[in-house]
Amino acid sequence: MQASDPRLILTEPDEAMVCYCSGVTKGQVTAAIMGGARTLADIKAATGACAVAKCQELSPRRR
Repeated sequence: MQASDPRLILTEPDEAMVCYCSGVTKGQVTAAIMGGARTLADIKAATGACAVAKCQELSPRRR
């Protein structure tokens, strides 16, 4: 897999930041899914992800 491959998140620890603008971790997204979130809108509502919409600027990976 290349560094830009989105499947890499599967190997990241639960503490890995996935939404830099709102400070949401992989673990929080996983918990939202386990709690019943089925769509991206559900995940955003459950975690607060994408509230600021500045992840690309704030992410050290710039993506």
